[in-house]
Amino acid sequence: MNGVMRKLGKKSISVTDISAQYWCEKKMELEYIYGSSQTKAEKVGKKIHELLENKINIQVDLEPKSYADFVYKTLYTNYIGISELLKSKKTREVNIFGRIGGISLRGKIDQLHMKDNAIIILENKTKTKDEPPYAAQLLTHRVQVILYKKMLEDLKSEKYTIDMFRDDYWIKNLSLTREFEQQISMLNIPSNIRGIDGILKNFFNIIKSLPEISNTMYIRYSNQFTEKLIKMYKLNYTDKEYDELMSYSLKYWNGLREALTVPENEQWKCKFCSFFGNKCKVWYTSDNIKT
Repeated sequence: MNGVMRKLGKKSISVTDISAQYWCEKKMELEYIYGSSQTKAEKVGKKIHELLENKINIQVDLEPKSYADFVYKTLYTNYIGISELLKSKKTREVNIFGRIGGISLRGKIDQLHMKDNAIIILENKTKTKDEPPYAAQLLTHRVQVILYKKMLEDLKSEKYTIDMFRDDYWIKNLSLTREFEQQISMLNIPSNIRGIDGILKNFFNIIKSLPEISNTMYIRYSNQFTEKLIKMYKLNYTDKEYDELMSYSLKYWNGLREALTVPENEQWKCKFCSFFGNKCKVWYTSDNIKT
């Protein structure tokens, strides 16, 4: 584990960690050191995501009792979700895994659907007002979908392998609890996917069976109260943009530079930050920050 990961108490990073670097890297770091709390808007947005997931996905009635149980449920839920995608052409909230610069990376794709025998990635975002996102907000969400595309492609092409997953999530010698095994039995889950190794193999196999992952991706913004569509953005993935974005991000995670604060022309972001004037005083003055 490198110095930055040790400092933040992390063994892996998430897609949202990387996207948060493009809002304010210092804020992202401080949240790991001192903790963070969700805003009211974020809590509402999370609830809407859960409601949308329940509308599409088949619910999995399993209650994990240990880390091994949790890993199994995650993989099984994903397996069911991808199966639903192949059957009905749509699914939501699919966990994906990968590596970036040798560091374990995880994420959750908001929505996948099939069109013209290709898999389309769609990210849903909510806003409290009927106005398009700031360019700075759109950038963080763009980073998310670019990473999702690359991670899903790496899983499909086996650039990220089962053995990598076993190493990253320490599952080689894990066993399910007896109570959890009883839950699995009651659900009549097929015998070949009742254990962690079985469900892991089947999850990776079904990902490999997916058709082409489209380079075209979408970000949809809607009003979190009325569900009215505000704006739909169509994006195109390129390896060049991915490499440029990750080159910037990895310099921090590999300890080649300290966490950066927002530049002077983005001081307006500070008024949304609970660390401003407290743990972070880079742009703090006795006067109001610039808007």
